[in-house]
Parts: sequence; C-alpha cells; structure tokens
Amino acid sequence: MRNRFLEKLGFLMVFTGMLSGCSQKDLNPDAPSTIAGNVTVVFDWSAAGAYEWSQAPAEAVATMGLYLYSEDHGMMDYWFKDASGGMIRAYAGRHTAVCHSHDDPYIHLVRNQHSHDEIEILTDNTAVLVGQGISTRGIPRAKGTEDEPLRYTPTVIYGSNDRNIHLRATNLAQTLTFTPVELVCHYNVRFENVGNIQNAELRIDATISSLAGGYFPGRMTPSTEAVSHTFTLTADKQMKTLSADFFTFGVPDGEKRPHLICVYVALKNRTGNSYTFDVSDQVNNAPDPRNVDIVLHGLTLPDIPDDPPDTPPSTGMSVEIDSWDTFHYDVKV
Repeated sequence: MRNRFLEKLGFLMVFTGMLSGCSQKDLNPDAPSTIAGNVTVVFDWSAAGAYEWSQAPAEAVATMGLYLYSEDHGMMDYWFKDASGGMIRAYAGRHTAVCHSHDDPYIHLVRNQHSHDEIEILTDNTAVLVGQGISTRGIPRAKGTEDEPLRYTPTVIYGSNDRNIHLRATNLAQTLTFTPVELVCHYNVRFENVGNIQNAELRIDATISSLAGGYFPGRMTPSTEAVSHTFTLTADKQMKTLSADFFTFGVPDGEKRPHLICVYVALKNRTGNSYTFDVSDQVNNAPDPRNVDIVLHGLTLPDIPDDPPDTPPSTGMSVEIDSWDTFHYDVKV
C-alpha cells in the first residue's frame, strides 16, 4: 500500500509540475523548416453539456490533454491547465489528433498513448468495496463474471479527435479547434420499498457486471473488455429506498451481454449476505443508453443479530467477511 501511495504521489508531483503551463514535446531546433511555430489550440465546448449531469463543462474541466500523431515524427503530447486551450509548437505536416480532459489522475489511467486508434482511458482495479471497507477478496461474484476485473467507476470525461490535420511550416498563426463531448454514460440505480434498511449500515456496496472497461477517444467507442464496476448505495431519509448515481463507459462494443448487480450487506457478526439481480433488459434496452435508469424491487435486508460479537479494533485495513450467504432474484420490470 505504501509503495503504491508513493508511486501515485510521485506521479501527481510530476503531473502538477506539468500544469504550470502548457507542456509540449521538444522539437528539433535545427530544423526550423519543419516547425509550425505559432499554433493556437481551441477547445470549443458548445457541443458538451447536453446532459443534466455535465452542465457547464468549460467551467468544470481544469486540465486538457492533446496528442498529435505526425506521419513523419511520431506522437507529440501537450497538457493545458486552461480548458479553453493555449499555444503550442509542433512539427509541420499531416497529423491525426486525440484530446481528453484529465482532472482525476488518481482514478483515470491512460494507456497506448502512441496510437491514435488504441489510446484508451480506463479506471484502476479496486481491492476494496469502499462504502463498508470490505475486501473484494473472496466476495461472491455473479455467475459467469468471476474473471472480470473489479474496477472503480470513472468521473465525467470529455474528449474528441480529428483525423485530418495539416500544419504548415511557418511562424504565422494557425488554429486547431476541437469540440469535446462526454465520453461517459450516467447510471442511476434504485432499490424501492427495501425491507429492514434500518438494520444495516446506510452505505451498502454493490457491483454491476459486464460493462466496458475503458473508452477509445480516437475511435469514439467503448472498449470490448468487460469489467465489473463497484459502487455504493445510500438510503433515503424515509428509509425505504437505496440508490446510487455513477458513471460508466457504457456497454462493451460488440454483442449485447448479460448484466448482473450484486449487493453486499455485511452483518455485525462478520458474516454477509449478497443479493444478485439480473438487470440485462434495463441496461441493454434502455431508451437512452447514455442515461440508464435501473429500478429494482424485492430486496429485504437481514435482521441484526441480538448479540453481535465485539467489533475488532480498526487498523485502517479492509474488512474481511468470514462467510457469505447468496440470494438470487428474478427481476420483473
């Protein structure tokens, strides 16, 4: 844990240093005839903010990343601390490009940056169900999804691409304009008329299976990799409903898959109950796949044991559950 923390701290220090201004690839100073020396990058936010959950993105986004892929000189990468853009120098010639917001380096990972079509934004694996601090080691998994990675959900990400850029070798002003849009989908999960909410902690963990593990901004498509995302349910004031709002990369590209929600309730005797709901129809046939509402009924939480054992002292580590009882529900929409 400490090593990973130090690695992430080191990354953040490097990333923060980069944000002191627009960072860009060093160009060959001996080849001025190949340099476009006065290029203005503009991020036009007029196409973003179409959804209630992403209003005013130009004000919400703090940093933007830009990758230029030159036919002759490879990749050039730039980082902007101003969401409206900035000035860069680049090699002249034909390019493709990808841009995306990058405000949560602790959550969002980027891989395959050197390929326009393969650059991917994804989230990190998680070893803990964060609501209750339960270790994911040994938790029951939905049948058929046991080998799916357990991943954090993303936050809002914006991005776009351009496959037809031509920069001239000149110091005269040139402009590149990108129009970022939302790359994530909003999911709302509600369990209505839940029994015995008062007998459980008010933060209950869950997973949803077989969603896309990442997004390819160069293709503007989700990945084909299937992962299970973890999320936390909270109770309403009337103690009748459990709900969660979170973001995903949507369903994986390709054929439709089954999607299962597993709810994990830890009891005070260090045993736990898990409940599985098949939500395939509500996910795959959602009227708006960018805004998915999942409504479920029939969940009743367990009673609290009369004489729970003493709670072990907190060590700051994740909680292990000794055993799990699993229940499966047939969902009627």
